[in-house]
Amino acid sequence: MKRSWIPNALTLARLVLVGPILWCLAEGWFPAAVALFAVAGLTDALDGYLARRLDARSALGAALDPMADKALLSGAYVALAWLGALPVWLAGLVVGRDLAILIAAGLVRLRWGAFSPRPSMLSKVNTAAQLVLAAVAMIHQALVPESEPVMLAALIGLVAVTTVASGLGYAWTAWHRLRERPTGPHTGSPA
Repeated sequence: MKRSWIPNALTLARLVLVGPILWCLAEGWFPAAVALFAVAGLTDALDGYLARRLDARSALGAALDPMADKALLSGAYVALAWLGALPVWLAGLVVGRDLAILIAAGLVRLRWGAFSPRPSMLSKVNTAAQLVLAAVAMIHQALVPESEPVMLAALIGLVAVTTVASGLGYAWTAWHRLRERPTGPHTGSPA
């Protein structure tokens, strides 16, 4: 059996873990939510590494990985905002950015066909910052929910800035792609 299925299996595991993480948060089982979130974060780090190491990059993996990231982070941010562990405006910003990216990618696909923008370094930093903040917020809820740590406030600021900046980067890319002239009807290739 080929080992090339491992990265996609890790990505699918991350997607499957979203439900149990949200359930644990809703029930107030923060230590369990933190543990599952850590496992999900580990799959995020491992799937890309193994895909490169095993030369097992695939179209399925390229589609599933950002979907799993968005489901995990959007779900966690909405749940944490609902619980009062993160500001509602931040959850709106994170979810709004992801929805805007999906809509923009859909518009570009309608005009040009296949479109798979590569994540920028800023987008990778944003995803890492979002993961760290969600984990810290869960740990904070598990240990000292009534305190207001300075680190949490600093991470909220970092996530807000990187979310807006990376969202603007994607918007810039999509805007320029949409403005290109097609060479013929539905050719999918720019002029």
